[in-house]
Amino acid sequence: KKSRSVTFVHVVRSSISVWSLDYFETMPRTKESRVAQAKALRGGLSSVVSNHITNISSDLQTSGLPFEDSKSRWAGLSGYMYALPALATPFLWEKGVWILQALLSVTADYYYVNDIHMVHGVDRIFATYNTIRMILIVAACMPMWTVVFALIPLSFYYHGALAKKNIDVQSWIFYHTLWHISGGLLCAIFTYLVRYVYHMGDPAYETI
Repeated sequence: KKSRSVTFVHVVRSSISVWSLDYFETMPRTKESRVAQAKALRGGLSSVVSNHITNISSDLQTSGLPFEDSKSRWAGLSGYMYALPALATPFLWEKGVWILQALLSVTADYYYVNDIHMVHGVDRIFATYNTIRMILIVAACMPMWTVVFALIPLSFYYHGALAKKNIDVQSWIFYHTLWHISGGLLCAIFTYLVRYVYHMGDPAYETI
């Protein structure tokens, strides 16, 4: 039986190969195939959004993971990446928001990932709030096109959700880790740009 670390490396390599020329050569060429692929994508996206709404409104005490053992240092401890934006803002309240987000993420995704605990619901609600808050801040303070960067971590979250649906623990670990890393880095970068570059010292932007 392969170790988790070896399998994780295999998933990384497989995921990287998605961007290779071989992948694009095997993409659907006919109109019917492209239409079927688009319908499958819409169906998957609809399912992910529907499940997320359920997970932040009613199913608040479970992790939502269908695996027997979901504990992973990669997927769990990478949640500390969400403390990075605390270094990129001059405001104490915003530092507190990001430190709390990091602690909730690690607590839910590592320490209580296999347990029934209210921290799962709190983490999901707070992460949803911060995601929407950052998108709105960037849209209000920076050129509108910069909002597209949100698609990077959101795409990793989407693929992680599909991995849960397909009961593929290694793919979930891979994509959830990237959700934490890319999300933490991008939030730190854009928090810095908004607070120190675009609107430094402007009181109107201290409370958003």
